[in-house]
Amino acid sequence: MKVNADVIGLQGATYLVSRRDSNIPCRRLADILLAIQQMEKKYQLRCANVFHAADDNLHPLILFDANDADHLHRCEPFGTEILETSVAKGGTLTGEHGMGVEKLNSMCVQFSAEENAQMMGIKLTFETKGLLNPGKVIPTLQRCR
Repeated sequence: MKVNADVIGLQGATYLVSRRDSNIPCRRLADILLAIQQMEKKYQLRCANVFHAADDNLHPLILFDANDADHLHRCEPFGTEILETSVAKGGTLTGEHGMGVEKLNSMCVQFSAEENAQMMGIKLTFETKGLLNPGKVIPTLQRCR
């Protein structure tokens, strides 16, 4: 049975979809779902997971109360932990929606400083002045932990 994210909205919860989709090998799907279950306890938020396992894409929908600032504050680290756990379990940060600004800090988990420098070098080959999306495509050293 395919569940659409809109159904979650009908439950009365706000949900953080964002671009925090990741890619997780099918053989590790149960592992990431169990990890997310533990994260729900840690962050005291629920998470509905929409995925199409045939191409390894996972779309976590973190449920929160939009009227509670603390809920939104907990959503961000929850989403980041899901992404970084996906990488730790053999997946990637890039699901079908690509990297995006929300994943910049986590790129340092998947890619080495040398790989990030190579990507920046390729970008600067085509865009020498650094005017297009500055600080939004490849993490700078300040973003990496």
